[in-house]
Amino acid sequence: MLVKIKKLHPNAVIPKQATELAGGWDVTVTEIEKIEYDLVICKLGFALQLPKNHRLILVPRSSLTKTKWVLQNSPGLGDEDFLQEYQFRFRAIPEDINVFSDGAAAYGSLNYPQFPYKVGDRIGQVYLEEVIPMEFEIVEEFDVTNDRGGYGSTGS
Repeated sequence: MLVKIKKLHPNAVIPKQATELAGGWDVTVTEIEKIEYDLVICKLGFALQLPKNHRLILVPRSSLTKTKWVLQNSPGLGDEDFLQEYQFRFRAIPEDINVFSDGAAAYGSLNYPQFPYKVGDRIGQVYLEEVIPMEFEIVEEFDVTNDRGGYGSTGS
């Protein structure tokens, strides 16, 4: 399936499959912007024009689980009409909290881990999904019932 790509940065890397059977295409960071101690934006340096009735899914690399950084809004979603630069936004989980007191009040500070990626690193993967048009019909009862139980429950 053909996906049109527009390079917005001279060092932008075209997404690529690591193997023929890989389900995602690796993406590489071209620019890192540290917004806060615990918030980093990684720009990919490209925009995409997706095929009709498709969306782009953005997911972190599995190696991210070894760090105290998480990909916000994961998985990310790129709509067919989004034609701007794609990016990944990471947020850190504090490594520890320092608490101290001056006798009258307690104070604290958070220590954040170093961001694990640098420009040129593979930071995530993307893949396409078909968007299936839906309509909704208001009903009083469903055609089928079950005894599944409450939210998140499949029974005993």
